[in-house]
Amino acid sequence: MVLLHAEPSEFRQHNVYIAHSLTEFQTECWKMAENLPEESYRLEGIAFGLADGLIMCLGLIIGVAEATSDTRLVIITGIIGGFANAFGNSIGFFMSQSAERALQIQTTEHGSTTRIHSKKEIFTNALFAFASTIVATLVLLSPFTCFCMDHASILTFIIGTAIAFILGSYIGKISHENPYKTGLKYALLAVVGAIVSHYIADCIQLVT
Repeated sequence: MVLLHAEPSEFRQHNVYIAHSLTEFQTECWKMAENLPEESYRLEGIAFGLADGLIMCLGLIIGVAEATSDTRLVIITGIIGGFANAFGNSIGFFMSQSAERALQIQTTEHGSTTRIHSKKEIFTNALFAFASTIVATLVLLSPFTCFCMDHASILTFIIGTAIAFILGSYIGKISHENPYKTGLKYALLAVVGAIVSHYIADCIQLVT
């Protein structure tokens, strides 16, 4: 009722105030929307590097351990394979994220508000992918420095499967998928990789 008797200048003041408030609210919402993917993106390279390193290196280590029964050879092969896998992970992550950045830039040119990955983020996460793959390799090799071959192989299998499930769950969370299903998928991949490598090692032993 007060506004019905207000002067035109007062209407303009109210409109300016409302417009300013809406602008501030939209700005805050945009900041919140921007921060969420950025926080998830920080650990993306680490998570994917660890998951891939675990699945690949677990199969490699279990296979070599079964085929040779030589602790020294398992460690040497694991380190070499881990570094090779780390280079592949970091380069693959850098190329895929660079392609995604180009797509994001193209999308924003058509009026979309998609967040664009910076070059620094892509390069940093590629390094994280490399380092995390090395860490995964060293974690899986660590039992072979303390235990006998049989016990080390079993412990490595358990550690690799458990960490693969945890990382798969995290990847499912940041990918907006079911964390438990994604975790089970990664754990299953680790188990299948180890079983296949074990079987191939047995076949090699039969041939040789």
